[in-house]
Amino acid sequence: MTGIPALTLPSRIGAREPDSAPAGPLVPLPMPALPDLAVDGQRRFSTALLDASGRIQDRGIVTALDWKPGDRLLITQIRSSAVICRRSDGVFRMTTKPYVVLPASVRHSCRVLAGSRVLLVADLAQDVLVVHPEHVVHAMLRDFHTTLAAGEADQ
Repeated sequence: MTGIPALTLPSRIGAREPDSAPAGPLVPLPMPALPDLAVDGQRRFSTALLDASGRIQDRGIVTALDWKPGDRLLITQIRSSAVICRRSDGVFRMTTKPYVVLPASVRHSCRVLAGSRVLLVADLAQDVLVVHPEHVVHAMLRDFHTTLAAGEADQ
Protein backbone atom coordinates (compact mmCIF):
# COMPACT_ATOMS: atom_id res chain seq x y z
CA MET A 1 0.00 0.00 0.00
CA THR A 2 1.41 3.42 -0.92
CA GLY A 3 1.06 6.38 1.40
CA ILE A 4 0.14 9.76 -0.01
CA PRO A 5 1.42 12.83 1.79
CA ALA A 6 -1.22 14.99 3.42
CA LEU A 7 -2.27 18.20 1.77
CA THR A 8 -0.84 21.20 3.54
CA LEU A 9 -2.26 24.66 3.67
CA PRO A 10 0.07 27.56 2.84
CA SER A 11 1.17 29.72 5.74
CA ARG A 12 -0.37 33.13 6.14
CA ILE A 13 1.30 35.95 4.27
CA GLY A 14 3.57 37.81 6.63
CA ALA A 15 3.16 35.20 9.34
CA ARG A 16 6.33 34.51 11.30
CA GLU A 17 7.44 30.89 11.33
CA PRO A 18 7.54 29.46 14.85
CA ASP A 19 10.96 28.70 16.30
CA SER A 20 11.32 24.96 16.61
CA ALA A 21 13.77 22.14 16.36
CA PRO A 22 14.42 20.72 12.89
CA ALA A 23 11.45 18.66 11.75
CA GLY A 24 11.81 14.91 11.46
CA PRO A 25 10.95 12.98 8.33
CA LEU A 26 7.43 13.42 7.01
CA VAL A 27 5.13 10.53 7.80
CA PRO A 28 2.60 9.96 5.01
CA LEU A 29 -1.04 9.43 5.92
CA PRO A 30 -2.30 5.87 5.51
CA MET A 31 -3.95 5.30 2.16
CA PRO A 32 -7.69 4.65 2.44
CA ALA A 33 -8.63 1.28 1.01
CA LEU A 34 -10.37 1.55 -2.32
CA PRO A 35 -13.27 -0.86 -2.62
CA ASP A 36 -13.44 -3.62 -5.21
CA LEU A 37 -16.41 -2.54 -7.30
CA ALA A 38 -17.00 -6.12 -8.44
CA VAL A 39 -17.94 -7.16 -4.90
CA ASP A 40 -21.52 -6.62 -3.79
CA GLY A 41 -21.90 -3.60 -1.58
CA GLN A 42 -23.72 -0.38 -1.09
CA ARG A 43 -22.53 1.92 -3.85
CA ARG A 44 -23.91 5.02 -5.47
CA PHE A 45 -22.77 6.46 -8.78
CA SER A 46 -23.49 9.96 -9.98
CA THR A 47 -22.17 12.70 -12.19
CA ALA A 48 -22.06 16.27 -11.02
CA LEU A 49 -20.85 19.71 -12.00
CA LEU A 50 -18.02 21.38 -10.15
CA ASP A 51 -18.57 25.09 -9.53
CA ALA A 52 -15.91 27.83 -9.39
CA SER A 53 -15.49 27.46 -5.61
CA GLY A 54 -14.85 23.70 -5.86
CA ARG A 55 -18.30 22.67 -4.68
CA ILE A 56 -19.53 19.40 -6.16
CA GLN A 57 -23.15 20.00 -7.13
CA ASP A 58 -24.68 16.77 -5.82
CA ARG A 59 -26.57 16.71 -2.55
CA GLY A 60 -27.82 13.15 -3.05
CA ILE A 61 -24.40 11.56 -2.67
CA VAL A 62 -23.80 13.46 0.60
CA THR A 63 -27.21 12.39 1.86
CA ALA A 64 -26.53 8.77 0.92
CA LEU A 65 -23.19 8.88 2.78
CA ASP A 66 -24.95 10.55 5.74
CA TRP A 67 -22.22 13.22 6.00
CA LYS A 68 -23.31 16.09 8.25
CA PRO A 69 -22.15 19.70 8.70
CA GLY A 70 -18.96 19.76 10.74
CA ASP A 71 -17.92 16.19 9.85
CA ARG A 72 -14.17 16.08 9.28
CA LEU A 73 -13.01 14.88 5.88
CA LEU A 74 -9.68 13.51 4.77
CA ILE A 75 -9.04 14.30 1.11
CA THR A 76 -6.23 12.52 -0.69
CA GLN A 77 -5.30 12.15 -4.32
CA ILE A 78 -4.62 8.94 -6.21
CA ARG A 79 -3.24 9.68 -9.64
CA SER A 80 -5.78 12.17 -11.02
CA SER A 81 -8.74 11.25 -8.80
CA ALA A 82 -9.66 12.51 -5.33
CA VAL A 83 -10.53 10.11 -2.51
CA ILE A 84 -12.59 11.60 0.31
CA CYS A 85 -13.43 9.84 3.55
CA ARG A 86 -14.94 10.93 6.84
CA ARG A 87 -12.27 10.66 9.53
CA SER A 88 -11.71 12.30 12.88
CA ASP A 89 -8.21 13.42 11.81
CA GLY A 90 -9.47 15.02 8.57
CA VAL A 91 -8.25 18.52 7.80
CA PHE A 92 -11.39 19.63 5.96
CA ARG A 93 -14.95 19.95 7.26
CA MET A 94 -18.36 19.51 5.72
CA THR A 95 -20.05 22.86 5.26
CA THR A 96 -23.48 23.77 6.60
CA LYS A 97 -24.89 23.04 3.13
CA PRO A 98 -24.81 19.40 2.02
CA TYR A 99 -22.07 19.72 -0.59
CA VAL A 100 -18.53 18.36 -0.73
CA VAL A 101 -15.93 20.99 -1.63
CA LEU A 102 -12.66 20.08 -3.36
CA PRO A 103 -9.84 22.37 -2.21
CA ALA A 104 -8.08 24.39 -4.91
CA SER A 105 -4.86 22.39 -4.56
CA VAL A 106 -6.74 19.15 -5.25
CA ARG A 107 -8.65 20.68 -8.18
CA HIS A 108 -5.40 21.85 -9.77
CA SER A 109 -3.59 18.54 -9.16
CA CYS A 110 -6.50 16.55 -10.58
CA ARG A 111 -6.88 19.00 -13.49
CA VAL A 112 -10.54 19.69 -12.69
CA LEU A 113 -11.85 23.01 -13.98
CA ALA A 114 -14.90 24.94 -12.86
CA GLY A 115 -17.93 23.88 -14.86
CA SER A 116 -16.58 20.43 -15.68
CA ARG A 117 -18.37 17.22 -14.80
CA VAL A 118 -17.00 14.62 -12.42
CA LEU A 119 -17.97 11.00 -11.85
CA LEU A 120 -18.76 10.28 -8.20
CA VAL A 121 -18.45 6.78 -6.76
CA ALA A 122 -19.63 6.47 -3.17
CA ASP A 123 -19.09 3.31 -1.16
CA LEU A 124 -21.55 3.63 1.70
CA ALA A 125 -20.16 0.66 3.64
CA GLN A 126 -16.63 2.12 3.57
CA ASP A 127 -17.78 5.76 4.00
CA VAL A 128 -15.66 6.77 0.99
CA LEU A 129 -16.31 9.05 -1.97
CA VAL A 130 -14.09 8.88 -5.05
CA VAL A 131 -14.20 11.83 -7.47
CA HIS A 132 -13.05 11.09 -11.02
CA PRO A 133 -12.48 14.06 -13.39
CA GLU A 134 -13.69 13.92 -17.00
CA HIS A 135 -10.26 13.08 -18.44
CA VAL A 136 -10.00 10.05 -16.10
CA VAL A 137 -13.46 8.82 -17.11
CA HIS A 138 -12.53 9.26 -20.78
CA ALA A 139 -9.38 7.16 -20.26
CA MET A 140 -11.35 4.43 -18.44
CA LEU A 141 -13.96 4.32 -21.19
CA ARG A 142 -11.33 4.34 -23.92
CA ASP A 143 -9.62 1.33 -22.33
CA PHE A 144 -12.94 -0.47 -21.83
CA HIS A 145 -14.05 0.20 -25.40
CA THR A 146 -10.72 -1.18 -26.62
CA THR A 147 -11.51 -4.44 -24.82
CA LEU A 148 -15.03 -4.41 -26.29
CA ALA A 149 -13.59 -4.09 -29.78
CA ALA A 150 -11.26 -7.00 -29.07
CA GLY A 151 -14.15 -9.09 -27.69
CA GLU A 152 -12.56 -9.33 -24.24
CA ALA A 153 -15.12 -7.48 -22.11
CA ASP A 154 -17.66 -9.12 -19.79
CA GLN A 155 -15.94 -12.50 -19.73
